[in-house]
Amino acid sequence: MELTINMGPMLKRFDLAKAIEIYKAAGFTAMDFPLFEMIDDDSAFNGEDYRAVAKAIRATADEKGFPCVQTHAPFSFRLDQWNDPKTFEGVVFPRMVRSIEISAILGAKVIVIHPLHHMVYHGHEEEIFQLNMEYYRRLIPYAAEYGIKIGVENMFQKDPLRNCIVADTCSDVEEFIRYIDTLNSPQITACLDVGHVALPLSDLTAADVIRRLGHERLGALHIHDNDYTRDQHVLPYLGKLDWAEIAKALGEINYEGDFTYEVNGQLITGCDEGFIPIATGFMGAVGKHIVSMIEEKRI
Repeated sequence: MELTINMGPMLKRFDLAKAIEIYKAAGFTAMDFPLFEMIDDDSAFNGEDYRAVAKAIRATADEKGFPCVQTHAPFSFRLDQWNDPKTFEGVVFPRMVRSIEISAILGAKVIVIHPLHHMVYHGHEEEIFQLNMEYYRRLIPYAAEYGIKIGVENMFQKDPLRNCIVADTCSDVEEFIRYIDTLNSPQITACLDVGHVALPLSDLTAADVIRRLGHERLGALHIHDNDYTRDQHVLPYLGKLDWAEIAKALGEINYEGDFTYEVNGQLITGCDEGFIPIATGFMGAVGKHIVSMIEEKRI
């Protein structure tokens, strides 16, 4: 199991080579590379030389011995880009396909692609399900061509009237299972965002969801913590999630994916450079501790 770090916050301060050196020294062993910039037309990943750009990143990762094992596809396109069929087919979908190819060049095993969820969920569950079956089925052949899995992620949304967090696509574990099982493809896996589990009102904990998804479905993680009211993306133990139970559940199902942080840059973006090794060392120590608990609980 790789102890994997999301690179986005550190890349706001340093180039990739320096960022890798910092995280390796802190005990991380692999990276999750963000492709969020692909929402912008002028991103190098959207240009003609995108393969060369990706190969350069891969070369740096290989040279430093810090593989890219997971990526995250862009998702924050403008609402009109998702909802307008012409723009979706002309901009959004082609960039999703390209993000799969780029991820394969980087060497990733999994690319996390959010389900379509740019509408009110409650009352439209079946409509959204059918839209997503079509969406992911269109992406699966590209994932197969490039030899990579697509991670389907559990989501949440805010009620537009009450401004409070409510359920969204795959936040119900039975719906999450339905998505994975209906797609029924070796290119599809569940990426459980443990922080997202805590946000919609539910009696199930992240550990419950891990056990219900099980070994066969759960192939990737987004690891972060929160206070059950906000999507804070803070380091484990800085929120209210039960990490001993989460580790126990991952061990019990013999989880074989990586332990991938999706934490914010709170500890590293605002500090002086001299503090960064202390901050990242703490981040790495927390991850190594939880990974050790997972290994102890394997059956």
